Amino acid sequence: MHNDSMNKQNKTVEPLTTFSPNECIGWFVVLSIVGVATTTINALTVIVYLLEQRLRKRTMYLVISLGVADMCVGGISLTIDVSMSGFSCGLWKIDPPPKGIWPTILIVVIFVFNMASVINLAAISLERTHATFRPFQHRLLSKWIFGAAVAAVWITAVLSASYIYLDLFFALSGPGEFYSYLSILSFCFFVIAVSYVSIVGKMFCGTQLQHHSAVSRERKLTKTLFTVTVASLMLILPYIICFFLIFSKRPFFSYSSQTLHFRFFLVSLAYVNSMVNPILYTLRIPEFKRALVSILRPRSRAEVTPQSDS
Repeated sequence: MHNDSMNKQNKTVEPLTTFSPNECIGWFVVLSIVGVATTTINALTVIVYLLEQRLRKRTMYLVISLGVADMCVGGISLTIDVSMSGFSCGLWKIDPPPKGIWPTILIVVIFVFNMASVINLAAISLERTHATFRPFQHRLLSKWIFGAAVAAVWITAVLSASYIYLDLFFALSGPGEFYSYLSILSFCFFVIAVSYVSIVGKMFCGTQLQHHSAVSRERKLTKTLFTVTVASLMLILPYIICFFLIFSKRPFFSYSSQTLHFRFFLVSLAYVNSMVNPILYTLRIPEFKRALVSILRPRSRAEVTPQSDS
């Protein structure tokens, strides 16, 4: 069983014979631009939430956690992905990492942050469900509960990635080891779908205090986070489907050049998903937009400090 797993890992480092170096370089440039933009935008988002006191609320802890996860997706996961694909394309003049444990660990690092991003979306959907069905009880929740929710998200991501590591390295699931990743993602998508369907049903069929300012703000935040979640899933789902079709059939390096271009296009979309959230925050959360503008365009000392008497 162990030898079968090692043989599968060895196959993944063979060259992409249907891809020319120039084609690889072109896609690497695209992915590098996406990675830099994703890291920068999400880092700026996290800074805005941490510096702006009005945004640093309990209900935004999971949103800040999502920003950290997406920042790591662009800065770490994408960097590893591009580097490993460079070995597959034969672009690097140095020898690839030793086959076996180290490539698997790098794959797991990619999984950790990708999983953290999706699990954060699921946790946000649950938090929004509680805010919709129990608005007053939700307002009374302590900060430590939201902090514990953030910790639970990252612990779950690490444990999930650790299981995937064991599944990959020791072939616990036989020929379908990548389906452990699919099962975890499927559960997250199920939680998200059930949560937001329940929220929509409550909003249209339930009785709420329509003119209560706190309830109105919560509904607006729920709609914003729902939009963020839908946009993220629309961008990442095509790649996930392609990913499992590839690994359930045959290694991706045996596909045609057109199929490989399509694969890299889906990879790009999946990583773009990590930078659409801040854009939607800017469009839908006025407080966030004002705080972002104040950071990007700091006022001069003369504007802040009253002029002294002449």
